[in-house]
Parts: sequence; structure tokens; C-alpha cells
Amino acid sequence: MRVSLPRSTPSAQGVDAAGLRDFVVALENEGLAPHSFMLARHGQVVAEGWWHPYAADRPALVYSLSKTVTATAVGLLVDEGRLSLDAPVLEFFPEIDRGEVAPLWGEVLVKHCLSMTVGHEVDAWQEVARRGRSTWSGAPGSEAVAGDDGVRHVFATTPTARPGTLFTYNQVATYLLSRIVARVTGSGVVDVLKGRLLSDLGVDDIPWDRDPQGHELGFSGAHLTTEAILTLAQLYLGGGVLGDRRVLSKQWCDEATTRFGPTDLRPGVNPDWARGYGFSFWMQQVGYRGDGAYGQFLVVLPEHDVALAVTSEHENMQATLDLVWRHLLPAFDRSGSSAADAELVELLAARRIEPLTDGSAAGEDVSLERASGSDLSRRYTGASVRRDGSSWVLDLRRDEQVMAVRVGSGEWAASTLRSDGYELPVVASGGWRDADTFVADVIVIETPHRFHVEGRRSTGEVGLRWRLMPLNGPDPLDLAVRRSD
Repeated sequence: MRVSLPRSTPSAQGVDAAGLRDFVVALENEGLAPHSFMLARHGQVVAEGWWHPYAADRPALVYSLSKTVTATAVGLLVDEGRLSLDAPVLEFFPEIDRGEVAPLWGEVLVKHCLSMTVGHEVDAWQEVARRGRSTWSGAPGSEAVAGDDGVRHVFATTPTARPGTLFTYNQVATYLLSRIVARVTGSGVVDVLKGRLLSDLGVDDIPWDRDPQGHELGFSGAHLTTEAILTLAQLYLGGGVLGDRRVLSKQWCDEATTRFGPTDLRPGVNPDWARGYGFSFWMQQVGYRGDGAYGQFLVVLPEHDVALAVTSEHENMQATLDLVWRHLLPAFDRSGSSAADAELVELLAARRIEPLTDGSAAGEDVSLERASGSDLSRRYTGASVRRDGSSWVLDLRRDEQVMAVRVGSGEWAASTLRSDGYELPVVASGGWRDADTFVADVIVIETPHRFHVEGRRSTGEVGLRWRLMPLNGPDPLDLAVRRSD
């Protein structure tokens, strides 16, 4: 892995490492299942840690934080004069029959897509999906637009408010931006970033979930290393400058990180989701952020010259921000010490997701049928457990296919699931809890997600349950973005 930002210590940059330590401990104690944490002050990384088996060099799905990446590609094109914020979105799709276009789409501009003010009262992606003709697992929670171009279905949805007058968090808006980038460049979001930004992020590519035509979804699907997230935060904190190189204009960075239009006025909205939205950035109590489902965060705190990246697997997004306000903000106003710095380094180096352990020398292999209550896709009909040398192998049955998952005892063993031309890396730990019960945790290591396996000889059944269901749906392989060789 290439390091993209210089390193320092908390005390050298005026940060009390004790506050950072308290933040890390609180993430764990409050059940927020952290996977990684990096913090930079004055452009230098002062804290970094990964919860093994997550690692610095492995990218992971960041869900809607992808929107910030897509918006950055738009910003690069705006800076180059190749795209205007005031361009009507319809002009990029001359082949669309205007008779099939819903009213008000003619008034929607690029800036309305960036600011989620297209005019829909609810997220229109599900309506786009309903208009599709076959299943497409590439969109979170959706039935499909496969078979024909999703843009046609987008323009058939009906905005009910004039563009710019109503904020609604809307996947359709960012999907259109991705498609507009493709129309302007003849390539796509990732290709725009190559040669302009990716090397600064310390990566050569961004694996990305794509639509049936091969375009990045834009609103989700990007896979980033934690350092890439932090460096993107630092880019905006620096007003478009990384190191001694200007990547984005200050004008773009200022516009993107300033509230545009109305805020989310729905009752019960968390406080850090009700302060306005820029160009794929949320305004918050202090600073601004990009974020993604289940606890993926890019946070910028200009008042403190701080950039922050956190990845995790939980549903209480506000809780992470509350811990930032409670533990991190005070740490920026206190002097630190070399002793506190060393204690933080030791703490972060020891972080891990505890693996399960094989606790019984169970006998023969066993074949089990899917138990009721399982929430993995129904395509998974059961599993077998067999001994292979000194370790166990879990054979998952998916339709007519058998996929082998090596199960480590007290450690995470790596495997790759392959199907339909895609591959999905996983790691697993577990074994026989007792003579009757086999358990395993399987982490889909390039995503936030894991699922639990529990089989019993006495019943002949195996439960297959997600810790938290992926937005893509219940089949782990729907999370795969890498093509098999």
C-alpha cells in the first residue's frame, strides 16, 4: 500500500492522544463495531488503526460515501470547463424521447443533482427499479433496471416540486451524475479520477459496483481504503490542495461544502442530518462530512484543521458523531504527551475482531439443511462441515453450486467465493462449540458485513444469518465487484 499523507504524533500536532484513546474505546464499548480509524491534523496523520482482519491495504465498500467520490469527479470536470453546474441534465441524453419525460425534468440542472434538490418527495430509485424488466442486484435494495437503460426509467419518474426548492436524499440524482460524467468524457467516474487524483489517494483503482451497461452506480458501490477516505477529506480541508499540488479549485471546494437550498425538515431527523446539504456533503454541528450506510465516515473539521475517517458496521450513525463531539473535539484543545501518544499506538495496534475458536474434537463430517429463520438468500439451501487437515471447511450450498469456506480456529482463515464470473473474498473463524453445535463467523472482508453460521447435528439444520443485512440484498455474492480471472 502506498502512503499518501505524512505521519506525525498527536502531541506534535497539538492533540491530546488520551482523547483519541477514549474515542476508540467508546466506539467499542457502545457496540459500534469499528473496522478502522484514521485522524490527521495540520495535514499529518497522527492516529491510525484497523480491527484485524480489516487492514490498511484492503479497500472496502463505503456505500453512500461513494456520492462524495462521484461529486469530486464532477468537480474536476467543472474546473476544467467541460461541465457546467447550470447545464440542464436532459441535454446530455438527446436520445431520450421527450414525450416519455415527466414534467419538470426540463428544469433540473447538474447542481440540483449534486444538492439532492431534483424535486422528488421521496427517493425515486425504487420507482426506477419497478419500471425495470428483470432483476438487477447491483442497486441497493432494488429490483431491476437491467435489460434496458436505467436513464430512461429515471426520466419517467415524476418530480413534484420545482428543482432547487425541496431536499430529498435521492439515489437517482447521483446516478444521473455518474451517467453525465460518462457522456461528457466517454469513460466514467473512475477514469476521470485516474491521473488526476487516484495516485494522491494512494490507490491505482476504485473497485465499483456498476449498472448493467457498465457505468458506476455513482450513489453507492465504491470500495476505498481508509487512507483514501482520509486523503479525500484532507483534499477538501485544504481547499483543493494536497501537499504542494492543487487538485480542485477552492471555488469548487467552497461550493461543495456549503449548504445548498433547503434542509431536511422531516420530524425525527437526527441533528447532524438536519443542518443542510452541499454537493454530496452533509453539514453538521461542526464542519461537514460524507458518509455511507452502516458507519462509513469522511469527516472534516475546518475549525480544528482536522480530517477524520472511520469505517464500521452499525446502524446508529448519529452515535459515532456524538462520540466525535464528546471525545475528539476536547482533545484538540488540550496539550498531549509522548506517554499518551505511545499508549494510543499500543491500543490501536492491538485492535481486532475476536475470532471464534474450535472448542471440541468433533468426529465425522456432517451435512445440514437450511434452518427456518435464516436470512441469507434462499438460494443458500444448506451447508456441510468437513475436516481438511488440521482445520474445518464449511461448504455452502448455493443452488447447484458448492462454495468452500475455510474456517480458522482462533484466527481468521481466508477464502474466495466465485460465481457468475465474479469473486468475493471472505475470512472465517469458528469450529465445534460442543459435540452438537458448529459455529462460524464469516466476514465479507471488502465490505462492512459479516454473517453467522450455526449448525446442529441433533436437528440436521444450519442457521445462516447476517449480523446486518447488506443494502444490496441477502446474497453475499451480490456484494462482489471483482471479476474472476
